[in-house]
Formats: sequence, C-alpha cells, structure tokens
Amino acid sequence: MNIKDIDSHCHDRSAGLLTLTLDEYRGYESAPGQKLVVGLHPWDTLECDMYEAFDILSDAITDPNVVAIGEIGIDPLHGASVERQEQLLRYQLQVAADARMPVVFHIVRRYDILLKLHAEFRPVSASAVHGFRAKPEVAAQLADAGIYMSIGPKFNAETVKMIPRELLLLETDELPESEIRNVIAAVADVRGMRQGALADLARENLRRFLNSGAKSV
Repeated sequence: MNIKDIDSHCHDRSAGLLTLTLDEYRGYESAPGQKLVVGLHPWDTLECDMYEAFDILSDAITDPNVVAIGEIGIDPLHGASVERQEQLLRYQLQVAADARMPVVFHIVRRYDILLKLHAEFRPVSASAVHGFRAKPEVAAQLADAGIYMSIGPKFNAETVKMIPRELLLLETDELPESEIRNVIAAVADVRGMRQGALADLARENLRRFLNSGAKSV
C-alpha cells in the first residue's frame, strides 16, 4: 500500500506536509519537496507579540513551500481568553482569505465559533479541522458547511462512520509520519473499507484540499 501524500497534519520534521508554529517556522529550512502549514497556534496566543507574529505570517504566505495556514483556532483550555483567541483567529482568517489559502483548524469545544466565522468569511479555499473527535452531531454541522474532518490515532468511531467520503482526511499529528499506516488500518476497519481504497481516498481528498487555494501543490 502506498502511504505517500496521505498525512494531512504532522509535526514530524521529516514529513512531506509539515505543520509548524510561527516560532518554529522562523528560520526553518524546508527539505526538498517538503510543503508547510504555518500559523499562530491557539496555545501561543497568551504571550505572543501580535505584531511580530503577523509579520512572520505575512512572510510565510509568500513562501512557495507554505501551502496552508494552520493550525489556528480556539482552545479554551490553553492560551489567551476565548475572546482574544477569536480576535486573533479573525485576523488569520482574513489573511487566508486575501491570500486564497486553505486553513487547518485546531478547535476544542468551541465549534460554535468555528461555524460562525466560517459562515462570516465564506472562504473560497477549503477548511479542515485536524484531530477531529467530536460527536456525530458536530460532524453533521461541519459537513453541511463543507468543512473537511481530519482523523488521527484517537477518534470517535460513530463519528468516523458518518463523515462524507469527500470530506475525510487522515493524520498522525504528533506521531511519526510512518504511523499513518495504523491510522489507515483503524479507520478502514470502522468504515468497512479496504485499506488501499481508504488510502487512495485520503490522498485524493488531501490533494483537492491543498489545491483549493491559489497555489498548486
């Protein structure tokens, strides 16, 4: 089974598609062929210098290796107040809209804010929620909004069964990219699919997600 170009969200520095915080991105040199997802993580909102952060983000979106903005979002358990996080998220969504770049969200509990802002900004490029583990009812709301859901090593099986085929992504998150094989096996079992068929589906969905923006990947 070919596992290349499937992992939609990975912090393993050897990953083909690598997610970095703004601090990690500063001074980072991409490996040949490596693509990056860069953004102000909600955990970093408490102590960040907003002007410095958005200077880095402004530089990042001009980098041909940066293909999406993320992970950005709302996490009431970490970082600044929810109100402050929403303010910073709005700014990043405007940057993404202006640059026509897809967005990867980190959302804990506050899917109401995500859906509100998604409806407000009506992005031309695609959006995805990484590490999605919410209930089926939330998945139905995201599906109605056309938001991709990325499934990692930990997931809600009932939710995974009902995610529309065209909105399903797979990820390893903090694990080595090679662990995507185990994610494929687990999700394929829950959805009653062949592993190879799921791998092909996830690869095509990720390609479509990344190519929804102004940059061809």
